[in-house]
Amino acid sequence: MELNVLVVEERDMPVWEKARNYLKRKKIKLFSASTLREAYKILNREPINIVLSDFNLKNINSLNFLNKIKTIRPDVEIIFLSERVPLSKAIEAMKAGAYDFYEFPINMKLLMTVIEKAAEKQTLYIEKMKLEKKFKERVNYGNIIGRSKAMQYVIDIVASVASKNVNILLTGETGTGKEMIANAIHYSSSRSAKPYVKVNCAVFNEGILESELFGHEKGAFTGAAARRQGRFELANGGTIFLDEIADLPLGTQIKLLRILQEKEFERVGGNETIKVDVRVIAATNRDLKKLIDEGRFRDDLYYRLNVVKIELPALRERKEDFPLLASYFINKLNEEKGYKIKGISKEAMQTLLSYQWPGNVRELENALESAMALAKKDFIEASYLPAFLLMSEPEHSDYYRISHNLTLSEVERELIRLTLDKTNGNKTAAARALGIGLRSLHRKIKVIRAVPP
Repeated sequence: MELNVLVVEERDMPVWEKARNYLKRKKIKLFSASTLREAYKILNREPINIVLSDFNLKNINSLNFLNKIKTIRPDVEIIFLSERVPLSKAIEAMKAGAYDFYEFPINMKLLMTVIEKAAEKQTLYIEKMKLEKKFKERVNYGNIIGRSKAMQYVIDIVASVASKNVNILLTGETGTGKEMIANAIHYSSSRSAKPYVKVNCAVFNEGILESELFGHEKGAFTGAAARRQGRFELANGGTIFLDEIADLPLGTQIKLLRILQEKEFERVGGNETIKVDVRVIAATNRDLKKLIDEGRFRDDLYYRLNVVKIELPALRERKEDFPLLASYFINKLNEEKGYKIKGISKEAMQTLLSYQWPGNVRELENALESAMALAKKDFIEASYLPAFLLMSEPEHSDYYRISHNLTLSEVERELIRLTLDKTNGNKTAAARALGIGLRSLHRKIKVIRAVPP
């Protein structure tokens, strides 16, 4: 990586000149400051990675200087160089956030190694901050996309219950964003600094799932070579998200019920009772009450999970959110994939609105990503959208869908049939809708009946 180093020193000492010359030979871009005012200006203006500073600056408290740098640029690493400094002062500087402290004389090769390691630490810090920012943006309930009444209702409930220590059941079709809502609840709660553990109950068979949830003791079953903590132990103090809860086997449901009621369990093959404090957020796209009637889900577990129920609306029920969602996904994919798409045409938007979206928000994002990958302009046009959207049945009742591989006479025949279906066999109404006379319609019907299917 390209390194930018700021050297802060007031005294014209040979050691500083030697250090500057050595760093220049290493192709490091150097900036120099002899006063704090100059140093602060450079830090605000330039992409400085490392500050090399004399610890014995005149009339300056070096620890205050360190704190000010960390306030301006918390990512920058500071290395102090000096002579005859008490060990207690060096330790104090390190505790305050200095990366390293060296006394003269300095081994230049060793100094270069320290600078490179400090730069690596800075890079990791910057990446960590970027990830945290991106993650917080994605989980904050204030950033859930939607101005429709249905989504505003969901956001209001999430904002209300996030801080309350209650179990939550999320329901809704696949792709409506149940995991995103679970994330928002956890990271907006008082448990946000504690563990957040996710389990998809549909992925494991019963034996493996119990081990995943509750852990196991060494020798509990073939292959159990060591004790293993389960997801509930790992989530202690925090939140566990149980996705696809409807797929939980009945035997495992009993053990989960005990945790919800008594906050305790035993590992598979163990006798030790383990106490836990875990908030449970469960999610499903199935009708749990129907499963209860069928004897496949326990009603007592249902009521323990369903303290607060949040039902996420299907995408087709919140069409007014489409412009917001399209804009959000276009910006997101531009950033992630390096695209330069500026927007979406009215025709393309109308195509999106005409589709029923069985895969919901997840399907919409995939469709837009496909269109952006195929786009030859900086705008998404209808022709760039996936073929299933272009061939789908429009939701408006005044549209018909007719296959493209019919002859003209076959198209006419199909159009007459569809119109008669729509008018419930009323030929007068059908003739009016087709823009032809009633006699013409009767004649065409006779021709149609004469033609073998």
